[in-house]
Amino acid sequence: MRIGFTATLIDGFEDVEWFGRGPHESYLDRHASAKVGLYQGSIAQQTVKYVRPQENGNKFQTRWMALKRKEADPCNMLFIAAKEPSPVLEMQCHRYALSDFDGGEDKPTQRFLHSGELEQRPTTALCIDAIQMGVGGIDSWGNKPLVEHMIGAQQQAEWAFQLIPSA
Repeated sequence: MRIGFTATLIDGFEDVEWFGRGPHESYLDRHASAKVGLYQGSIAQQTVKYVRPQENGNKFQTRWMALKRKEADPCNMLFIAAKEPSPVLEMQCHRYALSDFDGGEDKPTQRFLHSGELEQRPTTALCIDAIQMGVGGIDSWGNKPLVEHMIGAQQQAEWAFQLIPSA
């Protein structure tokens, strides 16, 4: 569950750079080992291929993210910056459709049962979230996250960001 914005970007974005927690994925309840800093890598490297495709690759407490295309492209970068009232956001980018990661409640019927079956796409899936619930896992991944890491039904979120294309 998330409160945020998702988009699919056109072909050609290859690399990502961000200022926030990293270099690995981080979440509300899984971020102590992800230090705040400047990180970079390919967009393809941001997907964590768990055995069963599922939510992955989030960057908790991100101040900004830059998605980069090849230098020869006229618009070779999309810069995403957190903006007041939200000094930090959660962001992620993938070479797979978000729907490829989770098949809903009936896991045996999801399109891809194993991460090795995922089909990389030329487009980039992008998430910019005000908040995303934690991933849980305190008891071998059987239960939901702790209450303080969930999104409450009455919880409100204010957030803003800027999209800045650059040559």
